[in-house]
Order: sequence, then C-alpha cells, then structure tokens
Amino acid sequence: MKNKLIITFIYLLSFFYFNLITAVIGNEVHIVLKIENEIVTNLDIIKEKNYLIALNNSLSKINKNQLETLAKNSIIKEKIKKKELIKYYDLEKASSIMENLIIDLSKKLNFRNQEELNKYLLNFNLDIDEIKEKLKIETLWNQLIYDRFIDQVSIDEKKLRDYLKTEIEYSSNQLYEYHLSEILFELNANETPEQKYNLIIANIEEAGFKNASNIYSISESSKFGGEIGWINKMQLSKSIIKEIEKIKAGKLTRAIQVGNNFMILRINDKRKINKKINFDEELKKLIIFEKNKQLNQLSLIYFKKIKQNIFISEL
Repeated sequence: MKNKLIITFIYLLSFFYFNLITAVIGNEVHIVLKIENEIVTNLDIIKEKNYLIALNNSLSKINKNQLETLAKNSIIKEKIKKKELIKYYDLEKASSIMENLIIDLSKKLNFRNQEELNKYLLNFNLDIDEIKEKLKIETLWNQLIYDRFIDQVSIDEKKLRDYLKTEIEYSSNQLYEYHLSEILFELNANETPEQKYNLIIANIEEAGFKNASNIYSISESSKFGGEIGWINKMQLSKSIIKEIEKIKAGKLTRAIQVGNNFMILRINDKRKINKKINFDEELKKLIIFEKNKQLNQLSLIYFKKIKQNIFISEL
C-alpha cells in the first residue's frame, strides 16, 4: 500500500514537472522588470497581454512591441497601486465587494452571467480569481483616493443649480444623451497639445480608436478601449458640449483641456429622450459627476507623485 502511494505521488509530481517544463520551454522564464524588490517575468507580461486583449479584442491586431509596452505599463501601474494600498488596507479581507464587481464586468463585456464570463476568460488562459484581484485593487484605489481627497473636492452647488435651470428651460422636457469614448492624454516634456493630438489621430487612423485609447489614454477607461457609455448632456461642461454639438456621430472632437491634461472624445451615438425632467434628481447626478471628475484628476496627480518614489528597472 505504501509503495503504491509513493508511486502515485511520483507520477503526480512527474506530471506536474512535465507540464511546468513544457510551459517554460515554450516561454523560457526570465526577469523583465524589477519594481522595487518585486520581479516581473516574461510570463507575467504574457498573462497581462491576455488580460488586456480579453478586455479589448482589437488589441490583438496591434504591433507586438506596442502590446508589450502596454502590458508592462499596466503591470507597473497595478504594482505601484498595490504597494500603496497595502499601507492602508488588509487586501485579504477586502473580498465582500467582489461579486458586484464581477457582475459589472460581465455586463461591460456583454455577458449575461459570471458563467459566460468564466468560459470567455478561459480562452485567454485567465482565471476568474486573477481578475477579481485586479478589480479589487482598482476599487480599493478609488476608495483610497476618496478617503484622502474628498475634503479637497470643491462643488459650487449654486452654480450647478443655475446651470441646470437654464438647461431644463431650454430642453423643454427632452433629455439629450451622447454615447462617448475618450482618450485622456498628458504631454511629455517639450511636447505641444497639437503635436500629441496629431500623433494620436495618426494612430487612430492606423489602428482604430479603441487601440489608440489603450496606447495613449491615462484614464481607467482605456482598458475598455476608452468607452464611457451614455452621458446626459446636463452632466457635461460647456466646453465639451460646444465641441460635441457641432460634430456628427462617429466623429472626433479637437483636443479639449481637462485640468493639466487633454481629452479627445469620440461621439459613438446621439439620442433624444422625451421625459419629464426631475430637477433634484438631475442635480444629484450632476454633483456626483462633478465630484468624480475632480477625484479622477486628483487620482492621476497622486499616482504620478508616488510613482516618482518607486524604483523601476527594465532588464
């Protein structure tokens, strides 16, 4: 009996080792990055590529070097956020929010349930628990930004009320909505907005808007090709409304300044809805939208600040 157990154990060990060796031979493992004392291997990069393509299938068509760079940057961003989060949260205990996040992701990728999402992820050699970990980091990061900076958010409610009254009077109980995608970009040293805009437009013409968003956008929406979804006109600033009202569906705006950064919007669709507008409800939405906009800006600034103190080496 004992001999049988030993033989079985050796067989299982050999089977595991064979599979491991097969994986390594196919992709010889080597270190690609070091982020502080944490290493990132080429297999981590492959896994991240699969993740990014799962969220935006069109990335499979872009230049291999560009996809490699995207995967590296995505891992760096996630590792830096995780290092910061560990200072404030017990990541192991932060699991109660996971189910809702998976439901939201399933809907975003147009799946009816988690089972369909699981099957889809298997096509990319991805496990649902890995995805949960990534979603957890993003959610806790947003919570950290809220906790640290909500007191710095400044909302002029009177100004929003006056703006909303004017819009409601003008709209005559008709809601105008825009289905939008975005590329939020920052400027490098000695780079002008016009230069960066032209570079991005050239990439859009070559690879499509979704891929250009993955490559150039610093917004979290970039992972989904920049898609924002349907936005009520009343939630948009006057400068954005001015740009999108004069162009047709399927077209792009000029570069719009947003804080220290710039944004290109793609109008995917437009629609008009006839309904009685509830002032208080729309005001609440507008306040939330404005808070989130300011928090997103603060998030970018905070991330850039902590990244400066992280040692990253590419091997």
